[in-house]
Amino acid sequence: MRSVRRRRGSDRRRGADGHQSGSMDRWLITYSDLITLLLIFFVIMYAMSKVDVAKFETLTRSLAAALHSSNQVQMHDLGTTGLVVPANPTNQGDKTKTGTSTHSDPALDHLYSEVSAYIATHHLQGNVSIENQPRGVQITLRDVALFDTGQAVLRSDARQLLRGLVPFLQSLSNPILVEGYTDNVPIHTPQFPSNWELSAGRAIDVVHFFANEGIKPDRLAGVAYGQYHPVVPNTTPANRQLNRRVNIVILRNSTDLPLTQNSTTTP
Repeated sequence: MRSVRRRRGSDRRRGADGHQSGSMDRWLITYSDLITLLLIFFVIMYAMSKVDVAKFETLTRSLAAALHSSNQVQMHDLGTTGLVVPANPTNQGDKTKTGTSTHSDPALDHLYSEVSAYIATHHLQGNVSIENQPRGVQITLRDVALFDTGQAVLRSDARQLLRGLVPFLQSLSNPILVEGYTDNVPIHTPQFPSNWELSAGRAIDVVHFFANEGIKPDRLAGVAYGQYHPVVPNTTPANRQLNRRVNIVILRNSTDLPLTQNSTTTP
């Protein structure tokens, strides 16, 4: 009887020891899972750091071609879903916004780099910005850097600012579009009955300045957008100041001009 009790007692101890040993080894499973997850994470990070830019741009163009012109995809019984949306839907005049264009053009890319460096070197970031867009390189100047309030005559310091851009504009032969914008505060003067006239006068004054500085007039065009293409809502004085601007766009193609004759007509 005593021997039977000893065996049962030893069996209980072995069972207890075995159970304890299994529990102590469970941390190895958690540790191995953690190591595996870390390995996968670093593999993914490495793969993301080796993105093929050319293939990515090809994919972008393919997706753009597959989408509707409204950048939406029709879904059965669900209407449309916007997979690609403009960076600023209200700003149709700027057409826009990108840091780097998907249309490779070494000359314009170089111009973008040179003008960016010029803006930084001369500490013009507060009044001048630049973007490399699909339509071309866009230089945006706030109206306070160019004109007095309600006026369309370039100030002397504004002429000096624009004169610094002339060598860059003369370094290539692309067409140049000058766009004038205002805020939504109405203007009613004998010279400017509306914001359209004001924005047109400012754009044309910049066009005349560049022509007088030696840029070929046939490269230049001016267009007025008035108050109708704000970059931000006209809800505060600071926002309205951002909307009062002049864009100088060095276009990739002459067909991007507002009025381009692609063919001649005969009577």
